[in-house]
Amino acid sequence: MALTTDMLIDSIAVRIDGPRAWNDSLTVDLALTDEGNRHRLVLRNGALTHRAAALGTTPRSPADLTLTLTRPQLLGALAGQGLEGIDHEGDPAALARLFSYVTEPDKSFAVVTP
Repeated sequence: MALTTDMLIDSIAVRIDGPRAWNDSLTVDLALTDEGNRHRLVLRNGALTHRAAALGTTPRSPADLTLTLTRPQLLGALAGQGLEGIDHEGDPAALARLFSYVTEPDKSFAVVTP
């Protein structure tokens, strides 16, 4: 809850398995109504990037999937609760494809070493 939306997306981006995602390309728009922002996530060449814009801004190209939701709904979707109750336009399988490239964090990674 303490992370900003940009930080949440960054936390996903650093966990993308680049070699597996290399040949896939997709775009997902997150229209966050309670924040008044649109976040465009682009997976290309094994990397996930994102840009934020004002909610009324029209993207240059269409997305594979556009989700219109609130931040609590976004947190629920990221936690695996699915898209029930979330307005979406496009192919919901795009989100499943994106999440299929996200790896689990290494819980034994030493953040601080002696």
